[in-house]
Amino acid sequence: MVNHLSIIYRFCLIYSGAPCLLQFLELRLIYGFMGYGFGLETEDQEVKRLAELKAFLEQRMVELEREMEGFKMLLEIVDKELAAKSFKKAQPVEVGEKEFAALRMIRSRSGNLLATMSLKESEARIVFNPEIRVTQDMRPFSSFLLRKVLDAMREADLQRVGEGKLDQSSVLSYEVVYDGDIARELIVKNYRDEARLREIVNSVKWTLDTIASSYR
Repeated sequence: MVNHLSIIYRFCLIYSGAPCLLQFLELRLIYGFMGYGFGLETEDQEVKRLAELKAFLEQRMVELEREMEGFKMLLEIVDKELAAKSFKKAQPVEVGEKEFAALRMIRSRSGNLLATMSLKESEARIVFNPEIRVTQDMRPFSSFLLRKVLDAMREADLQRVGEGKLDQSSVLSYEVVYDGDIARELIVKNYRDEARLREIVNSVKWTLDTIASSYR
C-alpha cells in the first residue's frame, strides 16, 4: 500500500519549503497520527480518510486562489502608483476632453511593465517605462513601429482623403517626445477606432519587449 502522506511530505519539502509543513501537520490531523500506512486501517477507513484529504486540499486551493487574486489587485495598485511617480514627464491631461480610460498598463507576456497609456477621445498618449532605453536608431522602434506601422496607417488615411472617403482633419498623426536622444513618449492622434488602437498597442508591446530583451 502506497504511503500517500510520505509523498505529500516530500512534495512540501521540495516545492513549498517550511511553510507547507504546517499544512502537512494539518493533514496528519485529518489522517490521524496512528495507523495509516502500517496496515491498521480497513479499506473503507482509508477511503474515508482520502475523501477528507481531498476536501481539505480543494478548500486550500480555493483559499490560495483568493489570496492570489488579492495579490494581483495589490500589484495593480502598486503599478499605478509607480507609473504616476515614475513617468513625471508626461503632460497632464487637458480638462474638458472626454476620456475613455484614465490609465492602461501595457505589459510583456511575462508581466513586465513596458509602458502606460492614457486615452482621450481622439488621442492616445503612451509613456515608455523609463527603465527601457529607446533611441531613434533602434530598428524595432524606427523601422517597425514608426515606419511600418504608424507611417503606413497615415499613408492609408491620406489615400482615403484623396479618394474623398476621409476628411483631412481625421488623418492619423503622431509625435515622439524625446529627452535628448531617448524616446520617452509616443502621442498618436486620430487613431479613430478600437481595432487600430489595438494594432498600435500590440506593436508598441512587441517593440518595447524586443528592445528590453536585448538588454538581458
